[in-house]
Amino acid sequence: MTIAFRDGDVAALFADMGVPVTIGGTSGLALITPGDQIIVTSRGGQGEAVGGVTTLTIQTSKFPAITNGMAVVTPDGNFTIRQQLAEPDAAQSKFWLGSV
Repeated sequence: MTIAFRDGDVAALFADMGVPVTIGGTSGLALITPGDQIIVTSRGGQGEAVGGVTTLTIQTSKFPAITNGMAVVTPDGNFTIRQQLAEPDAAQSKFWLGSV
C-alpha cells in the first residue's frame, strides 16, 4: 500500500526535522541524508554497483523551480543538484546532490 502525502501533511515533518537550506536563492527547510545509497544496475541486469550519496528532500511547494546544476547551501556545506529522484507523492521531492 502506497501512502500519498499532501502538502499540509509534510509541513510538520520539515518543521520538526528540517535544516535550513538555500537552493537557487530560495531559502527554506529540507531533509539532508548524507549516507543514502544508490544502486545502479546494467541494462541487461548482469551487474550492479552500490554507492553512497547525499540526498536532499524538500517540500515541493516551497521550492517549485529546482533544476539540475542549481547551487544548494546547507549547514554542512555547499552542493549542486545532480538529479531528481522519483517520489510516490507530489508533496515531497528528492534529489541526489553532488559536490561543488
